[in-house]
Amino acid sequence: MYKRQESLFRSAMALDVPSKLRRICSNGYMMSLLFKKDVGCMYESVKSVLDDGELSSITRSADEFDDGLADRYELLNEIASYQQVILNEYRALLPHLDHDSDAARACSEHIDKLLVLESSLAKEVSVLPGEREQDFSDVA
Repeated sequence: MYKRQESLFRSAMALDVPSKLRRICSNGYMMSLLFKKDVGCMYESVKSVLDDGELSSITRSADEFDDGLADRYELLNEIASYQQVILNEYRALLPHLDHDSDAARACSEHIDKLLVLESSLAKEVSVLPGEREQDFSDVA
């Protein structure tokens, strides 16, 4: 999931968007990198040595993201949609973790930071001239 989010944010930073939105996308990109590393560490701490493989054996090496989404509207909409996917995955995972564990705390922190990112992104997208604001309503 984070590989895809990295690609989306990297592409958004290359678009002609206001500096504040570019900064939000840059923060999103850095968060994707850091959270991917955190999730990898969480996996390593809970995996069964006998039953579970290496993380690289169960993740996709290539992202199916179509880098051809040159339209900023399409790209920002894809980022917003994928933010929801990631948040839903965290929310589904959280009840299965011990509430006092480091993994649960990390997941909760990730959710909080992703919600702030999502809110910032929605706010900046709503003021873009000529965008179809109603399609970003699920972000807010």
